Amino acid sequence: MTSLPPLSARKISRHNLLVLSDVHLGSDLVQHSRPNAPLRGKNSLLRDRDFVRLLKWYQRNRRGSLPWRLIIAGDFVDFIGMSVPALRRGHIKTSLTPEEHKHGLGSAEDHARAKLELVLRHHRGVFRALARFVADGNTLVVLRGNHDVDLHWESVQGDFVRYLQKFAPVSRDEVEFAPWFYYERDVVYVEHGHQYDHFCSQKHLLHPVNPRDHRRLSQSVTDVLLRYIVRPTQGMLEAGHDRAGFLDYVRFATRLGFGGAARLGQRFTFAVVEMIRIYRAQFSEAAAWIQREHERKLKLLGDAKHISVERLRALARLQKPPVTQSLVLILASVMLDRVAVALLSVSAVIAVAIRTDSWQRSLLFSGIIALITSITAVVWRKLRGSLDASADLRNRAPLVLQLFPAAFIVMGHTHMPEVSQAAPNQTYVNLGAWAEEDATDGGPSALPATRTHLVLECQGEVPVGELLRWGEHAPEAFISGYAAAPSQRS
Repeated sequence: MTSLPPLSARKISRHNLLVLSDVHLGSDLVQHSRPNAPLRGKNSLLRDRDFVRLLKWYQRNRRGSLPWRLIIAGDFVDFIGMSVPALRRGHIKTSLTPEEHKHGLGSAEDHARAKLELVLRHHRGVFRALARFVADGNTLVVLRGNHDVDLHWESVQGDFVRYLQKFAPVSRDEVEFAPWFYYERDVVYVEHGHQYDHFCSQKHLLHPVNPRDHRRLSQSVTDVLLRYIVRPTQGMLEAGHDRAGFLDYVRFATRLGFGGAARLGQRFTFAVVEMIRIYRAQFSEAAAWIQREHERKLKLLGDAKHISVERLRALARLQKPPVTQSLVLILASVMLDRVAVALLSVSAVIAVAIRTDSWQRSLLFSGIIALITSITAVVWRKLRGSLDASADLRNRAPLVLQLFPAAFIVMGHTHMPEVSQAAPNQTYVNLGAWAEEDATDGGPSALPATRTHLVLECQGEVPVGELLRWGEHAPEAFISGYAAAPSQRS
């Protein structure tokens, strides 16, 4: 690795850390696309209740008399997952596009502010508890995830704080909005983790605006699929796609009936067309301007955090490029590659059968075609990658720690909690999630919420953390023992 300027000296922590991720407030506000969806599902009510109880418990129970610094590591508000109409037209200055008329308010600054206001009213108890927690001498850091990129808008950040101030005397200095990561040298590095998932990553993380319309934010493949297909399709959930294959979607479409399958096919077509538009926009002059603005903000971030730009650029190089930067990956991500290969293979076998006068030659050529098809499928599967990014986040952790030394590297995004050794004396933690969907058949969720969170404190000079889950009335051990740096474990 190229020699980099040294990091600034470590500061003595005057707080303990409480870290959690993926709360997804507002994820059940989908009534514009799904008019029959309940306004509040059972899991949404339970999430709010448990989150409020967690804040109250830690507010009463400090460790070593130190205040808490609550770090919400992304996806606190589910802006992208919401599907809501423009109920108060006077507050919406940015005209809705045809897509937004169909799928709900988008990512323009005033649209995001309207969404946040709806979330506040919908989850009033959560914001009240959060405000009282901060006003009691604790601090709050909100990182951006892939579902709340809308926190890029400064007015949305301002509204967030003003909403807290409605419930308690919260100072603006007690709330920080981090666009990328949170770092305490030798102690902890925290980021959401979606930048290591090419289905969700942003090319210009610090200035993620749409090259076609700077009033709106850029979209990832998962953003498009969620708005165009998942939310409008009755019975389709956001979770569980990592375990679904092409035939699973064919069977799902069959259950919708002819009309439902036709409408699903139309949504799918529109989604692919939008992804191609996103791909083409990256070659515009506007995209070059966005890159320059991203670089400007990179320098500002380095100055503010006393971190060299070279180190930040090295960190950015570890990220995965978005799927929308490649037409091949776009086709692979929506399985059109498999459809194309299957059609070509069937056509080739039929052609061979018609043009070959010997059944032995026909069988031989068919076998060759089958072999080529199998090899092609394997190659495309490698290109597509897994929808579950757990391994990608885990594998990036040691590389991140080379740039930002810490006893703990913490991420979220995958909703799958994990504690493992990232490198000697360094621990990788995935925070799991607080959100889960209500299954359409009333059964268990495809991806249950783990209600996990990390508590981290320094015992002397040794950072020690514990991954816990919220029980009925108090935190409980999720993984037995402490998630301390490996050399400190007993």
